Amino acid sequence: MVQQPNGENKISVDIRTITLNTEDGNFSVSMMLYKDPNFEDMWTTVPFLTLEDNIFVKVNMVPGHLIIQLENCWSTPTKNPSHAVQYSFIEDSCSQVVKDETLSVIMNGEGAEAMFRIQMFKFVGISYNDIFLHCTVQICHSRATVCKPNCTNYGRITRNKRETTPYPTHTVSYGPIKRKLEDDGEANINKGKLPAVETLILGGLLMAFLVITGVFGTLLLQSRRAYPPMQAQLTMSHFHNSEVAS
Repeated sequence: MVQQPNGENKISVDIRTITLNTEDGNFSVSMMLYKDPNFEDMWTTVPFLTLEDNIFVKVNMVPGHLIIQLENCWSTPTKNPSHAVQYSFIEDSCSQVVKDETLSVIMNGEGAEAMFRIQMFKFVGISYNDIFLHCTVQICHSRATVCKPNCTNYGRITRNKRETTPYPTHTVSYGPIKRKLEDDGEANINKGKLPAVETLILGGLLMAFLVITGVFGTLLLQSRRAYPPMQAQLTMSHFHNSEVAS
């Protein structure tokens, strides 16, 4: 109850309505692979990498006035992000590889680019020769101090308050990444040739066979040189004995 000093109940309320103009924005997000840790030499063809090589990945957003954050990153043996066979290496914006040099999140939630390095790997199975990378990303409208994930306690993330009203996510993919077969057994099998190790074993067995054959051949030749005169003498002796008997 609000009352004027003179007892009259007259209050004038001034109501002003402010309308804020909002609109949807279009953002282009792409994933690119590089050959070097400085992210200068980009792959423009299908990458062929050995298991010892590193994959340098950059996720870029255009326009770049906001902040991009990698939420989850995983790989599949096909271009289908929902394939049953998956290897997840980033979850809740943090690395899932604990105390391992095979994965390093270089930048995430700090600007219009997110970068990480992961060592080349393969899926178990004869039919799995390719790798496809997938990441779900968010566009953060806050400051970098809020958008940058706090990955502590060996990969567990300290969740920010903004997660109560999450921003829409988008999935970006790259592939295929092909595994380069070195001059080893696997490469030679695929080429229809014997592996290098098996070739050496076969060569050793063949050499041993030739040596054994040579030894037996020498012994046989020596035996033939020794026994024919004795056989001839026995034959002649038998021949003379037969003539005497007749």
